[in-house]
Amino acid sequence: MIRLLREPLLQFMALGAILFWLTALPGKTPEARPERIVVTAARIDNLARSFATVWQRQPTPDELRGLVEDHIRDEVYYREGMALGIDADDIVIRRRIRQKMEFYAEDVAAAEPTDAELEAYLTAHPRNFRVEPTVSFRQVFLSARRQASLDADARTVALALARPGADPAALGDGFLLGADFEGRDRRAVATDFGERFADTVFSVPAGAWQGPFVSPFGLHFVFVRQRSEGGQRPLAEVRDIVARDWASARRVEKLEEFYRTLRARYEVVVEEAPAGAAGPRP
Repeated sequence: MIRLLREPLLQFMALGAILFWLTALPGKTPEARPERIVVTAARIDNLARSFATVWQRQPTPDELRGLVEDHIRDEVYYREGMALGIDADDIVIRRRIRQKMEFYAEDVAAAEPTDAELEAYLTAHPRNFRVEPTVSFRQVFLSARRQASLDADARTVALALARPGADPAALGDGFLLGADFEGRDRRAVATDFGERFADTVFSVPAGAWQGPFVSPFGLHFVFVRQRSEGGQRPLAEVRDIVARDWASARRVEKLEEFYRTLRARYEVVVEEAPAGAAGPRP
């Protein structure tokens, strides 16, 4: 009898009978069919493309089978993990899901703007697309290192510049940034010469020598050749820049709109933090 009980075939039959009996108990039903995992042809193609991008070659049949099996492994673990709830309170998973939801919202919000939308955006944000006033000028510079002779030298230069045919290059001292300045906006002039000088060069009449004007470096005689008033640029000139800014603003707007729509589905309860808890109380 003992020898008979040790026979594997008998043990297998007994185990099968026990399982049959358990499933036949009242209220017991056979195990539900497992969930299907379908690896589509499109997914296989995507796996192959990703492999080729990394390794700069197509996968072999064995490698492709391995990629598919790894994808199935990911799917099995993902489904089982979600069923067990191990994603709960995992900050990394929560942030990744939020990021993917935002990517989804961005895809939904993606659209080509019309000219009317860009014109409206340009009108609503004129300062972002203005052409700043600019000035082009030439200078004769007298360094502050002349010290005591500076004022007398300035008078001499003023008389020389007043004479027809005067050569400005033969007058004054060398300046680190040169003598000619083309199309400089006020910020650039202020950076190079100071605020007071910038105010002056943008206000004096053009077409004649003016000065001397004071800067931290010394004295400057200035001949303004041209001055542009700046102003709003037409859409045709800045369309790409306006479209980029419009898309960025639309993205922010649509993300917020998407979030508000989702949030409205929930009743949100914010409990008061316990006394003595770190940080501000909501």
